Amino acid sequence: MSTNTSKEHLIKLAAEGAKRFVETYYPALESERSSIASYYHVPASIVWNGNPIAGGEEFAAFFASMPASHFDVQSYDAQPMQADGGDFALIVSGSVKYGEAKELRGFSETFVLKPVEIQPTRYLISTQGFRLVV
Repeated sequence: MSTNTSKEHLIKLAAEGAKRFVETYYPALESERSSIASYYHVPASIVWNGNPIAGGEEFAAFFASMPASHFDVQSYDAQPMQADGGDFALIVSGSVKYGEAKELRGFSETFVLKPVEIQPTRYLISTQGFRLVV
């Protein structure tokens, strides 16, 4: 396999993984909050709007206390992080509405996703940074 084909293949894998992730993660935040912890590697590092959160279980508890939310993902991009595949970076942007608020707030979110060893087409969050846009 040539280097270009290999790079193209890794980019395609990252793009496919990103699409599957975005299509399941944000609906889970909206309506399946009890499943949120399952999206995270156990030692995940999370910073939510400047506040550190220690792992998926703590994030799930934090997000369960938030008002209902609606995410409108407007764009995302994924890039492989290693020459041999595996981890990839995912950057997501869009808007979110919390509770009964009428206004949408912009958000930007960055993830590092790692494949699950026994299921390499499934990715879990190892690092996450979320920020509301002013």
